[in-house]
Amino acid sequence: MIDLLTLRIKNMVCNRCIQAVWNIFEKNDVMLDRVELGVAYLQLPLQPNQKEIVIKDLQDLGFELLDNKQSIIVEKVKNVIHHKFEHLDQDIWKNNLSVELQKEIGMDYSKISTLFSSVEGITIEKYLNHQKIEKVKEFLSYDELTIAQIADILGYSSSQYLSSKFKQSTGLTPSNFKSMNQKPLRKSLDELK
Repeated sequence: MIDLLTLRIKNMVCNRCIQAVWNIFEKNDVMLDRVELGVAYLQLPLQPNQKEIVIKDLQDLGFELLDNKQSIIVEKVKNVIHHKFEHLDQDIWKNNLSVELQKEIGMDYSKISTLFSSVEGITIEKYLNHQKIEKVKEFLSYDELTIAQIADILGYSSSQYLSSKFKQSTGLTPSNFKSMNQKPLRKSLDELK
């Protein structure tokens, strides 16, 4: 049986990212086993000429091949958080995020937190809060849920607390944002820090 080569890839945040990465490897005749958020499993190692082209193609789409342990751990943290948001996994609000990350990454949370802060320049909690604000913007743009419903889905204690955090982050109240309905105010998830 052929040992699979595991490549870690930064900035994969959704199913479209998985498909884009799959297409890059397929276009460059790389034999894939599978692609998941942040990881490509190869059947055969990349040839040197393939690796250069794959790295460039990944960079052209905003991805990056990770090659050091610290970057890989930080990207795992981001992928856990992105996955929870993608599936609106409310356990992330009910359970302690530190417990979730320890379980997923297999390291003590204090080490994960220190590493994340040193690499990203912000704490995991601030990163999570940025993600939540972007999700609030998304929900407001769709104009299908009330502020109270959004607060409940995202684990805010009340709609007033959500409104306070939203204004603190964006300078706008959720109502002002909703009335402006300007999607350019939203950020891509891979741009958040």
